[in-house]
Amino acid sequence: MNIVFSNSYNTRFGAGLDVGSRGSGVFFNYLHGNNKKNFDFIGEVRYFDIKGETESIVYDNWTNQYITISGQNLLFIPVLVGFNYHPFAGKIANNFSPFVTIRGGLNLSVDGKEGNGSYKKIWRKAETQWSPIAFFGGGVEFRWYNQSSVALHIGSDIIKLKKEADQKKDYSGLLIHISFNRFLQNK
Repeated sequence: MNIVFSNSYNTRFGAGLDVGSRGSGVFFNYLHGNNKKNFDFIGEVRYFDIKGETESIVYDNWTNQYITISGQNLLFIPVLVGFNYHPFAGKIANNFSPFVTIRGGLNLSVDGKEGNGSYKKIWRKAETQWSPIAFFGGGVEFRWYNQSSVALHIGSDIIKLKKEADQKKDYSGLLIHISFNRFLQNK
């Protein structure tokens, strides 16, 4: 297999939304593909808000506001690198390209104090730790002639912390990853 990464026509950058079984967030990515458009190298940074298992939003009749009950203050900031492999690149019409993906990297978890209070009170002496993270799954990318693409990934995050954060060490789970990308122009 000849993998050549020399053409900026298949290089793109973007942002998107993550919705998972453990929470939700946003991400920024950079993809650099080979000339055959079947292989992409990916760099990605996420900001992910972890939700508690019993966390819910309720309406408070006394204050006429919505409040969160049983919430937890836990953030994940993963930095990942990996590959997308498009096995049918150029064989399916209409710029529809299914792929499989695998990524790995490091996750920074930031565990703030639980309960209500000011931002400063919650995050002032937050505990932090680094741990490994992996993502694998599949998806489909739709590429358009206006130099943009949308990709939908469905897969599994593997996140196992070195020490407990909010009484848990394993935050692995299902993740839906929606990416909006823009191709870089050839010069």
